[in-house]
Amino acid sequence: MAFLHRKFLDHWDVKKNPLQILSEYENIKRNVGEGVQDYYVRFNTVYNVIPVDIKPPMGLALIKFPNGFDPDMAYQLIERDPATLEDMQKIAESVEENLLAKRARTKTKTKVTIKEEASSLDHLLRKIEKMFDRLTIADKPKTQIINLDFYGQQQPQFKIKQREQREQDQSAQKQVKTPL
Repeated sequence: MAFLHRKFLDHWDVKKNPLQILSEYENIKRNVGEGVQDYYVRFNTVYNVIPVDIKPPMGLALIKFPNGFDPDMAYQLIERDPATLEDMQKIAESVEENLLAKRARTKTKTKVTIKEEASSLDHLLRKIEKMFDRLTIADKPKTQIINLDFYGQQQPQFKIKQREQREQDQSAQKQVKTPL
């Protein structure tokens, strides 16, 4: 039965160049959003497809496996120094959980420190002072400053009179004159 199975696979199996498989093994990395289990299944599949005569020893696979992860996770895996590839793959899951928890804690600490700075007492006092300055400026009457040197000294007969004063002058001029 094994003979027939091998014959079937030899005939119908997709054939790849052994050097292409080795190149794929050398360049294997964890994809964005890919789970640890998915990565190590893909890693094992590629490693097991490499022909025996060019297959790297298990010790080199143990060194190659962590390099497919981001630097933080690779450092954690290498630091634990597992004896076999299977042990490293089991450890990889717990390391990922720890790193995700650590990143979540760091993210919340960063948010808290930003909020603390934004609500500090000094910052609040500066804002209140600016608002108070705006209110005092708004309360002052807006007077127009005229440069007398530019316009020259105004003569008394050409001075601008207020409305009430003009009305009084006009009423004085329009006094009723008696006919005769």
